Amino acid sequence: MKLFNRVRQPLLVEGRLKRYLLYAAGEIILVVIGILIALQLNAWKADQRDRVSEKVHLENLREDLHLQLEVIHAQMVHDTSMILRADSAMAFFFGGMSLEDFEGRVYGSRSLGWRKTFVASDATFKVLLSTGGMNLIGEPQLRTDLMRYHQQLEYTTQVVNTNNGLIDELFSLNAASNAPSFSLDAEGRLENDAELSGQDRYRLFESIEQRRRLSEIALGICEKQRIATERMIARLDLAIRR
Repeated sequence: MKLFNRVRQPLLVEGRLKRYLLYAAGEIILVVIGILIALQLNAWKADQRDRVSEKVHLENLREDLHLQLEVIHAQMVHDTSMILRADSAMAFFFGGMSLEDFEGRVYGSRSLGWRKTFVASDATFKVLLSTGGMNLIGEPQLRTDLMRYHQQLEYTTQVVNTNNGLIDELFSLNAASNAPSFSLDAEGRLENDAELSGQDRYRLFESIEQRRRLSEIALGICEKQRIATERMIARLDLAIRR
């Protein structure tokens, strides 16, 4: 500013109005250029900060998806074991298993009534949605893919956990519809000579069949979720490396 003042004062004193006006216009242009440069620099710095934040969010999303893969794998292992257990229990109806062994498979420890709660690993995604952080993800298609993935994950979670409610109804000892008619003797042992009625056998047979179908449904939808999760992890890996 001191330099500008030293140039401006002689022009005013000498009465060189035209030169002064040209100088003033040039000074304004320089100021405007300086402001534009400062704005561009601030915008560049802000964009750099956004890119750093975007990378952190993408890495957190990827970590959540790796955890989700573990949940999916555990669910699939569980339902595979339940299918095998249901197939094994079917031997009872063809005379290949004692009532005591059958009762253990149906109502005992880790029996057909055992189910696993499916948990969505979506903490980062929910934070981004609630805070508007999704806008930090620069690639529009990636934002769309993330939204679709988590919609699928929500559906998977709902199906598996709804199945769990049905399993509870099928194998709860308090459910009147089951009426298993198992009984204990005075010493608390299962009475092996107790006879199941035809209706009891039919209800138990249908319960085991339905339990098997529920696990097959869970396996199918979890397999689709596994594929979608692995693909999304690959998409995030690519976005992070850019």
